[in-house]
Amino acid sequence: MAATKSMVLMLMIASLSSGVLALFLALLVGDRSMMTISIPGFVIGAFFAIRYVTFDRSRAREEEHRRNRNRHKH
Repeated sequence: MAATKSMVLMLMIASLSSGVLALFLALLVGDRSMMTISIPGFVIGAFFAIRYVTFDRSRAREEEHRRNRNRHKH
């Protein structure tokens, strides 16, 4: 499954906003123990943020690998 840079950005924004919404709702209800519900949104958002930052480098590495593989094929 090929992911585009904009797809990674959308997933990052969705995950982080989900974490912020869960944190806001926990504060609104007043139950501080419910704040742990927001942790997965922030963790997944951080993962996609790292993927977004390193997207161009990994794409360039894949292209170079494909070119080397095709060069040695002949």
